[in-house]
Amino acid sequence: MIRGDIKKGIKNEVDDQTVDDTLLNTWVQKADEKVQSWRPANDQDQTFDYWDYLKTEQPYTTVANQTKYPVPENFRAFMELKVGTDTQPYKLIDFRKRSDYTDHVVYLLGGSFYPIAIPTADGTAMNLVFVRMSDDFASDNDEPEVEKLYHQAYVEWGKKMYYNQQGDTELERQAENNFERIMLGKWRDQEIARMAAASDQAEIPRSSLV
Repeated sequence: MIRGDIKKGIKNEVDDQTVDDTLLNTWVQKADEKVQSWRPANDQDQTFDYWDYLKTEQPYTTVANQTKYPVPENFRAFMELKVGTDTQPYKLIDFRKRSDYTDHVVYLLGGSFYPIAIPTADGTAMNLVFVRMSDDFASDNDEPEVEKLYHQAYVEWGKKMYYNQQGDTELERQAENNFERIMLGKWRDQEIARMAAASDQAEIPRSSLV
């Protein structure tokens, strides 16, 4: 669904063709923000930050003894950092624990990332894998970056906003429940895919074979 289709879906499902177009644009944008920030109630550490559809990579070049490097403007969340030909990724730590480590960690502070250990040579390639923020919708031809199967979540959030404006708390709650159901389905699909990938790589202990 493109934004135009989402807006039509909202108007059709609330049975009101008079909804202001500018207001609909605002609702769809808010829905996109809600999708990106959503997390399941039983797993507060899991968000779309760690899912593939917004992951990207930014190359850097080391400067000898430089301690910090700026994150991209569209940076949302850290995934990993690799330096040179080293195959071990740098993992994110809390900056308050930076003195506890000597290598293969990185911390974020003030719009920059700080690798530990500090690069000692110029010109080494670094690759920052991160989750970016999705671009705002610019036209009705723009499509959400989440998979098509879950585009109905945008319609449901728009319906929630509509019913909130109308003061219909029952239908507002129903639309919000529909949104949560769709998003929970997205999370479950991701967990199933993750477990399937893990099982493909797992080895069966010899002691368990009969």
